[in-house]
Amino acid sequence: MPSILAERLADRVDAVIGVDTHTDTHTAAVVTPVGTVLAELTVPATAQGAAILLAWANQQTSKLGSGRRAWALDGARSHGVGLLRVLRTAGEDALEAPKPVATVRRRGGKSDVLDAVHAARAVLAADHVATPRADGDREALRLLHVCRRHYSDTRTATINLFKSVILTAGDYLREQFRGHSTSRQVQHAATLTTTGDPLEQRRRTQLASL
Repeated sequence: MPSILAERLADRVDAVIGVDTHTDTHTAAVVTPVGTVLAELTVPATAQGAAILLAWANQQTSKLGSGRRAWALDGARSHGVGLLRVLRTAGEDALEAPKPVATVRRRGGKSDVLDAVHAARAVLAADHVATPRADGDREALRLLHVCRRHYSDTRTATINLFKSVILTAGDYLREQFRGHSTSRQVQHAATLTTTGDPLEQRRRTQLASL
């Protein structure tokens, strides 16, 4: 499904339905192209809730000319992915709402309804809006990317901690690691025996564990 260009969105739809998605509930707000809020609704974050939301959207937008609409989901790839799938199946135009500026959110206060309104208005105001994809090859690649990044970040953090534990060790233990590559240090740490006072034993145990 082609993306809707933000600069033409106001001319192509009669309303944007912003949705603030959460684990247990979704809160929606119907917003006109000029930013006026017409209605709001909170439903369970379930298949039944999505069906209720669609029926409600039909009812609300049928009062507005041709009833053309787009959806702006806050959290389309996380809490809103189930709703995104339902909307895609129903042939709806679903967009990923840009993240609001923190200062704007603070000035307006914090509530699910306000966040839903912000989502709709952000899509109307943005120069470019992403069309989220819930499944398929692109999602498979995204999963590979985020998991690889997590493993890489975890490895880096573990190495940094490993080095800091060596740095504060006594001279005898530090000399065993001095001048060696990280790989060699890790190999040596795996061979350490838990000898010495309680602190030394704990340090050796943690080095071997890391």
